[in-house]
Amino acid sequence: MNRKGFTLTELLATLVVLGIIMGITLVSTMGGFGNAKDKTEDVFISTIEDALDMYLDSDARNFKINKENPEECQIKKTHGIVNVYKVVDITFEDVINSRYSPLTESELVNPANKEVKCNTSASVTIYRDDDYVYYYKVSRSSFGCLLNTEGNITNLPGDSECLS
Repeated sequence: MNRKGFTLTELLATLVVLGIIMGITLVSTMGGFGNAKDKTEDVFISTIEDALDMYLDSDARNFKINKENPEECQIKKTHGIVNVYKVVDITFEDVINSRYSPLTESELVNPANKEVKCNTSASVTIYRDDDYVYYYKVSRSSFGCLLNTEGNITNLPGDSECLS
């Protein structure tokens, strides 16, 4: 007898193999979406950091330092320990409206979390050390549009007491 076609066992085996392949593909693809959101947020934060660095480069000379303020903390540099002083608290509105405007309000939308607009009134603390190097610190939770809200966005050295 000449039978053309597949047996039920062959069809079931093919479906099982295809199901396993689809399951593996689906699991690896879903993990990639989470990683992509994290990477997208990292790029967004680095854009914020670049804008704050540009702001400090262009407008830091306009900050008035109150010499009577005690030092906020100390940081270790290659030539030794230097004092760091709190200069001023600004907001992202100040950065947006600065002379060189390194950031616009439309750029303050985290692509990894498009539903939430970033808080332009988030406080940015500006510091200066004895060597006239300026630093910034922003609480991630005050920014309001980040998926990871723990810690700070800062250019202060990692072991600095200013971070506490």
